[in-house]
Amino acid sequence: MLMLTARRLTTYTATVCIVLAILIQQVVSRGSLSDFDKTARLTSRDIDASIDFFSVTVMFGLRGIILTICLPILGWVSWKRRSWIPIAGFLIVLLLETGIAGALKISVGRIFPYQYENFFSRMMIGQDELAFPSGHAANCVALWGYVVWYFTQAGSVSRRVGTWLVVLASCTVGVSSWLIRTHWPTDLLAGYAVGLAALLAVIGLYTALGFNPEATSHRSQEVHHETADAQ
Repeated sequence: MLMLTARRLTTYTATVCIVLAILIQQVVSRGSLSDFDKTARLTSRDIDASIDFFSVTVMFGLRGIILTICLPILGWVSWKRRSWIPIAGFLIVLLLETGIAGALKISVGRIFPYQYENFFSRMMIGQDELAFPSGHAANCVALWGYVVWYFTQAGSVSRRVGTWLVVLASCTVGVSSWLIRTHWPTDLLAGYAVGLAALLAVIGLYTALGFNPEATSHRSQEVHHETADAQ
Protein backbone atom coordinates (compact mmCIF):
# COMPACT_ATOMS: atom_id res chain seq x y z
CA MET A 1 0.00 0.00 0.00
CA LEU A 2 1.42 3.34 -1.09
CA MET A 3 1.67 6.35 1.17
CA LEU A 4 -1.27 8.72 0.73
CA THR A 5 -0.14 11.75 -1.22
CA ALA A 6 -2.18 14.96 -1.24
CA ARG A 7 -3.57 14.06 -4.67
CA ARG A 8 -4.59 10.55 -3.65
CA LEU A 9 -6.10 11.85 -0.42
CA THR A 10 -8.19 14.41 -2.32
CA THR A 11 -9.32 11.82 -4.87
CA TYR A 12 -10.30 9.25 -2.23
CA THR A 13 -12.13 11.81 -0.12
CA ALA A 14 -14.07 13.19 -3.09
CA THR A 15 -15.01 9.66 -4.20
CA VAL A 16 -16.24 8.69 -0.74
CA CYS A 17 -18.32 11.88 -0.46
CA ILE A 18 -19.90 11.26 -3.87
CA VAL A 19 -20.77 7.67 -2.93
CA LEU A 20 -22.30 8.87 0.34
CA ALA A 21 -24.33 11.53 -1.50
CA ILE A 22 -25.68 8.92 -3.93
CA LEU A 23 -26.68 6.62 -1.07
CA ILE A 24 -28.47 9.45 0.73
CA GLN A 25 -30.32 10.40 -2.47
CA GLN A 26 -31.38 6.81 -3.09
CA VAL A 27 -32.68 6.32 0.44
CA VAL A 28 -34.49 9.65 0.68
CA SER A 29 -36.07 9.34 -2.78
CA ARG A 30 -36.70 5.60 -2.36
CA GLY A 31 -34.78 4.77 -5.49
CA SER A 32 -33.63 1.45 -6.90
CA LEU A 33 -31.26 0.82 -3.99
CA SER A 34 -34.23 1.00 -1.61
CA ASP A 35 -35.85 -1.81 -3.60
CA PHE A 36 -32.61 -3.77 -3.24
CA ASP A 37 -32.79 -3.19 0.54
CA LYS A 38 -36.27 -4.70 0.69
CA THR A 39 -35.14 -7.73 -1.28
CA ALA A 40 -32.15 -8.16 1.03
CA ARG A 41 -34.44 -8.02 4.07
CA LEU A 42 -36.62 -10.80 2.69
CA THR A 43 -33.54 -12.86 1.87
CA SER A 44 -32.13 -12.50 5.40
CA ARG A 45 -35.51 -13.46 6.84
CA ASP A 46 -35.57 -16.62 4.70
CA ILE A 47 -32.03 -17.54 5.79
CA ASP A 48 -33.12 -17.28 9.42
CA ALA A 49 -29.55 -17.08 10.80
CA SER A 50 -28.70 -17.56 14.47
CA ILE A 51 -29.43 -14.27 16.23
CA ASP A 52 -27.41 -15.32 19.29
CA PHE A 53 -24.24 -15.90 17.24
CA PHE A 54 -24.43 -12.90 14.93
CA SER A 55 -25.43 -10.58 17.76
CA VAL A 56 -21.94 -11.30 19.13
CA THR A 57 -20.00 -10.90 15.86
CA VAL A 58 -21.70 -7.58 15.13
CA MET A 59 -20.02 -6.22 18.27
CA PHE A 60 -16.73 -5.82 16.38
CA GLY A 61 -18.21 -2.44 15.51
CA LEU A 62 -19.57 -1.58 18.96
CA ARG A 63 -18.12 1.79 19.99
CA GLY A 64 -17.84 0.86 23.67
CA ILE A 65 -15.74 -2.23 22.98
CA ILE A 66 -13.45 -0.41 20.55
CA LEU A 67 -12.91 2.44 23.02
CA THR A 68 -12.23 0.00 25.86
CA ILE A 69 -9.46 -1.64 23.81
CA CYS A 70 -7.96 1.35 21.99
CA LEU A 71 -8.07 4.21 24.50
CA PRO A 72 -5.77 2.57 27.10
CA ILE A 73 -3.26 1.65 24.38
CA LEU A 74 -3.28 5.11 22.79
CA GLY A 75 -3.22 6.76 26.21
CA TRP A 76 -0.16 4.74 27.21
CA VAL A 77 1.59 5.55 23.90
CA SER A 78 0.80 9.25 24.34
CA TRP A 79 2.17 9.19 27.89
CA LYS A 80 5.27 7.24 26.82
CA ARG A 81 6.04 9.68 24.01
CA ARG A 82 5.02 12.72 26.06
CA SER A 83 2.76 13.73 23.19
CA TRP A 84 -1.01 14.11 22.83
CA ILE A 85 -0.82 13.40 19.07
CA PRO A 86 -1.60 9.62 19.09
CA ILE A 87 -4.75 9.81 21.23
CA ALA A 88 -5.91 13.19 19.93
CA GLY A 89 -6.19 11.86 16.38
CA PHE A 90 -8.29 8.95 17.60
CA LEU A 91 -10.63 11.27 19.50
CA ILE A 92 -10.97 13.58 16.47
CA VAL A 93 -11.90 10.61 14.27
CA LEU A 94 -14.41 9.52 16.91
CA LEU A 95 -16.01 12.96 17.07
CA LEU A 96 -16.14 13.32 13.29
CA GLU A 97 -17.70 9.97 12.51
CA THR A 98 -20.12 10.18 15.45
CA GLY A 99 -21.17 13.71 14.50
CA ILE A 100 -21.65 12.96 10.80
CA ALA A 101 -23.49 9.70 11.47
CA GLY A 102 -25.67 11.30 14.14
CA ALA A 103 -26.62 14.22 11.90
CA LEU A 104 -27.57 11.86 9.07
CA LYS A 105 -29.57 9.59 11.38
CA ILE A 106 -31.66 12.53 12.56
CA SER A 107 -32.00 14.03 9.08
CA VAL A 108 -32.92 10.86 7.18
CA GLY A 109 -34.97 9.26 9.96
CA ARG A 110 -35.02 5.70 8.65
CA ILE A 111 -36.43 2.75 10.56
CA PHE A 112 -34.62 -0.54 11.08
CA PRO A 113 -35.53 -3.64 9.02
CA TYR A 114 -36.96 -5.44 12.05
CA GLN A 115 -39.25 -2.45 12.68
CA TYR A 116 -40.45 -2.58 9.09
CA GLU A 117 -41.98 -5.99 9.75
CA ASN A 118 -44.26 -4.65 12.49
CA PHE A 119 -46.78 -1.86 11.85
CA PHE A 120 -46.82 -0.71 15.47
CA SER A 121 -43.02 -0.51 15.56
CA ARG A 122 -43.15 1.80 12.54
CA MET A 123 -45.37 4.17 14.49
CA MET A 124 -42.97 4.33 17.50
CA ILE A 125 -39.71 5.73 16.17
CA GLY A 126 -37.41 7.66 18.50
CA GLN A 127 -34.07 9.37 17.95
CA ASP A 128 -32.31 6.26 19.20
CA GLU A 129 -34.04 4.17 16.52
CA LEU A 130 -32.69 5.71 13.33
CA ALA A 131 -30.92 3.28 11.05
CA PHE A 132 -29.17 5.33 8.36
CA PRO A 133 -26.17 5.21 8.42
CA SER A 134 -24.89 2.29 10.48
CA GLY A 135 -22.84 3.49 13.44
CA HIS A 136 -21.24 0.06 13.86
CA ALA A 137 -19.98 0.10 10.27
CA ALA A 138 -18.65 3.64 10.66
CA ASN A 139 -16.90 2.72 13.93
CA CYS A 140 -15.16 -0.25 12.33
CA VAL A 141 -13.66 1.71 9.46
CA ALA A 142 -12.88 4.94 11.31
CA LEU A 143 -11.60 3.73 14.70
CA TRP A 144 -9.91 0.44 13.85
CA GLY A 145 -8.66 2.09 10.66
CA TYR A 146 -7.01 4.95 12.56
CA VAL A 147 -5.18 2.54 14.87
CA VAL A 148 -3.83 0.55 11.92
CA TRP A 149 -2.83 3.73 10.03
CA TYR A 150 -1.08 5.34 12.99
CA PHE A 151 0.94 2.33 14.15
CA THR A 152 2.05 0.93 10.78
CA GLN A 153 4.11 2.18 7.86
CA ALA A 154 2.90 2.40 4.27
CA GLY A 155 3.97 -0.59 2.21
CA SER A 156 4.86 -2.69 5.25
CA VAL A 157 3.57 -6.19 5.95
CA SER A 158 1.98 -4.96 9.18
CA ARG A 159 0.04 -2.29 7.23
CA ARG A 160 -1.27 -4.87 4.78
CA VAL A 161 -2.21 -7.31 7.52
CA GLY A 162 -3.83 -4.57 9.60
CA THR A 163 -5.80 -3.27 6.62
CA TRP A 164 -7.12 -6.73 5.82
CA LEU A 165 -8.11 -7.22 9.46
CA VAL A 166 -10.09 -3.97 9.36
CA VAL A 167 -11.76 -5.10 6.12
CA LEU A 168 -12.55 -8.48 7.67
CA ALA A 169 -14.01 -6.89 10.82
CA SER A 170 -16.05 -4.45 8.73
CA CYS A 171 -17.43 -7.22 6.52
CA THR A 172 -18.23 -9.33 9.57
CA VAL A 173 -20.17 -6.46 11.11
CA GLY A 174 -21.99 -5.81 7.84
CA VAL A 175 -22.99 -9.42 7.18
CA SER A 176 -23.98 -9.96 10.81
CA SER A 177 -26.11 -6.83 10.91
CA TRP A 178 -27.81 -7.79 7.65
CA LEU A 179 -28.55 -11.34 8.80
CA ILE A 180 -30.12 -10.26 12.12
CA ARG A 181 -31.94 -7.42 10.31
CA THR A 182 -30.64 -4.54 12.40
CA HIS A 183 -29.61 -2.57 9.29
CA TRP A 184 -30.41 -2.28 5.60
CA PRO A 185 -27.48 -2.85 3.19
CA THR A 186 -27.44 0.83 2.24
CA ASP A 187 -27.16 1.75 5.94
CA LEU A 188 -24.00 -0.33 6.11
CA LEU A 189 -22.51 1.08 2.91
CA ALA A 190 -23.21 4.62 4.14
CA GLY A 191 -21.62 3.75 7.48
CA TYR A 192 -18.47 2.56 5.75
CA ALA A 193 -18.41 5.79 3.73
CA VAL A 194 -18.85 7.98 6.83
CA GLY A 195 -16.10 6.11 8.68
CA LEU A 196 -13.71 6.35 5.75
CA ALA A 197 -14.45 10.05 5.25
CA ALA A 198 -13.68 10.76 8.92
CA LEU A 199 -10.47 8.71 8.75
CA LEU A 200 -9.28 10.44 5.58
CA ALA A 201 -10.05 13.84 7.11
CA VAL A 202 -7.80 13.13 10.10
CA ILE A 203 -5.05 11.71 7.90
CA GLY A 204 -5.20 14.88 5.82
CA LEU A 205 -5.19 17.07 8.94
CA TYR A 206 -2.23 15.28 10.50
CA THR A 207 -0.33 15.36 7.22
CA ALA A 208 -0.92 19.10 6.84
CA LEU A 209 0.20 19.75 10.42
CA GLY A 210 3.26 17.53 10.10
CA PHE A 211 1.91 14.99 12.61
CA ASN A 212 1.67 12.14 10.11
CA PRO A 213 3.77 9.33 11.67
CA GLU A 214 4.93 8.20 8.23
CA ALA A 215 6.21 11.67 7.33
CA THR A 216 7.78 12.09 10.76
CA SER A 217 9.55 8.75 10.49
CA HIS A 218 10.76 9.54 6.97
CA ARG A 219 12.06 12.92 8.08
CA SER A 220 13.83 11.36 11.08
CA GLN A 221 15.63 8.92 8.76
CA GLU A 222 16.71 11.80 6.51
CA VAL A 223 18.09 13.73 9.47
CA HIS A 224 19.91 10.62 10.69
CA HIS A 225 21.52 10.08 7.25
CA GLU A 226 22.49 13.76 6.96
CA THR A 227 24.10 13.65 10.42
CA ALA A 228 26.00 10.47 9.56
CA ASP A 229 27.23 11.98 6.28
CA ALA A 230 28.39 15.13 8.05
CA GLN A 231 30.42 13.07 10.49
